[in-house]
Amino acid sequence: MDSDRQDGIGGTRAAILHHLRRDWPDSVDLSARALGVGVATDDFLAAAVTLQDEGLIMYEALLVGTGPAPLLMAAVLTRKGQEAATAS
Repeated sequence: MDSDRQDGIGGTRAAILHHLRRDWPDSVDLSARALGVGVATDDFLAAAVTLQDEGLIMYEALLVGTGPAPLLMAAVLTRKGQEAATAS
């Protein structure tokens, strides 16, 4: 991956953690559009999957191709994710 793509994913990861930290302990439905203008769909998908793989977030479903943008359903921070969100 090139550095621009890495920067986009890193920024999107931070935005997801921040958004979920703000709404914690409630779960939320989250899309790239909810994070703000300029968040690319590919970056959103990569960040969401990576955060889940690392155990920082959980979600009920990741919907792709069912609407105008990918959607994380019932996303929430894990305990490890809360620590990461607080540190960032």
